[in-house]
Amino acid sequence: MNRRTAGAAAMAIVMSLLCVGFFGGLDFHIKGMDIRTEASFCGQGITEIQIPPLGSITAHTHQTPIRLRFILQGIDLDEVQQLIGEVPSTEGLTAFLKVELGKSFRNFIGRCLLLAALGGAAGATLICGRQFRPVLWGSATGLLFSSLLVSMTLLSYQTEKLKAPEYHGALRAAPWAIEMAETLFDRYSLLGDRMQVIAASLSTVMEKVNGLMPLEQEMADLLVLHVSDIHNNPAAHRLIQQIVNNFPVDVVIDTGDITDCGTPLEGRLLSGLADLKVPYVFVPGNHDSPEIQKIMAAYPTVRVLSEGLIDVQGLLILGMADPASSSRSISPPGPAAVGMFRDRLLKQWEDAERKPDLVAVHNFNLAEPLVGKAPLILYGHSHQYLIREDRRTVLVNAGTTGGAGLRGLQAAKEIPCSAVLLHFKRNEKSELRLVAADTIKVYNWEQGFTLERKIFREAAAGESPVAAQTSKKRG
Repeated sequence: MNRRTAGAAAMAIVMSLLCVGFFGGLDFHIKGMDIRTEASFCGQGITEIQIPPLGSITAHTHQTPIRLRFILQGIDLDEVQQLIGEVPSTEGLTAFLKVELGKSFRNFIGRCLLLAALGGAAGATLICGRQFRPVLWGSATGLLFSSLLVSMTLLSYQTEKLKAPEYHGALRAAPWAIEMAETLFDRYSLLGDRMQVIAASLSTVMEKVNGLMPLEQEMADLLVLHVSDIHNNPAAHRLIQQIVNNFPVDVVIDTGDITDCGTPLEGRLLSGLADLKVPYVFVPGNHDSPEIQKIMAAYPTVRVLSEGLIDVQGLLILGMADPASSSRSISPPGPAAVGMFRDRLLKQWEDAERKPDLVAVHNFNLAEPLVGKAPLILYGHSHQYLIREDRRTVLVNAGTTGGAGLRGLQAAKEIPCSAVLLHFKRNEKSELRLVAADTIKVYNWEQGFTLERKIFREAAAGESPVAAQTSKKRG
């Protein structure tokens, strides 16, 4: 083989690899999923599965220096649910997916080999010019080399390596999530089924608490349910629904983090809110992306409070979303952003002609300058339930109505699903004031629930509005 022939062969191989890398991508559809497959030359044999915007999963699966990339470009949950209905068994579903993936992958390999042949012909042309025999020879060289790579890749491929991959991006949380996935839905389903029984028991316990610590009158003028940090737990939606159905709730206020990553896919888990018959005020948290806010706003009873004042059922609420909710980032904002948003919230309070009845934020840091000014501040974020008084301002953290979601299931100490019923009465000036707070804590699986009441009295000048009395009952 002379130098020119060797150069033509080398160029044919290089061009075949470049053609496959640049033009070899193939889009295909498998019953609800749009997937793109790509192959490129790299130093190690890697399979990469990309799930935007969550991140990617990689594994060293084969011996050849080829990176196989699979990108999930879209998913239609309705179509996926239809497939599950058509093929209900796990074995049947697995067999169906194997057949469909096999067809798509064979099409992908065929496309790559064709491009390799064309690239090899182009490489030989660059060295030898447009001569028939060198071009044909270059095409055969590219096809032969690529066929050899494909064969070696398939022969050395180890599917078991995919069982212990590396996770990147938000998917770094996936190892423990996958480990717990089987128990997650069973336990959420169990908790959801118990909510109706729990709500009926709550009514009985509430009557006993009313006997021990009656409110000033039998009925409050306004009853507000404060929830927060649901974190994708569908059982929390059942709890909210049952409380609303069993008590005369006028408004639900959610102080954020209704999802974990803020993806449109998680938005499908919010369908439990569609049946609510009362106004639902949603203040986005750092886990709630613009896409989630758009999905929430589409529900007829939901009002997304990103910033400013709204009047709901005569209750004037000043709210501000977490700064991180304006993007897909779930990282809490830095000091500079917090300072800017705190100043904006404080100015809105000071500029309000009628002072709000309460302030609702996700992270307490945003509302801290209003302690001593606002009568009531509702918040969440920390997953730590709290009711306390500070400089004549009542602070209420509902804790986590979703029991911290999936993360709560792996906690060493069980995290209860908590919510707070706030009773408001109108005074002589028709101003709403807080007279009582009933805290409901549902212990997910075995311990039932607790109901605790705190009574607030109208304070004289300089006095604290919080009464020392509390009553706690377990059901």
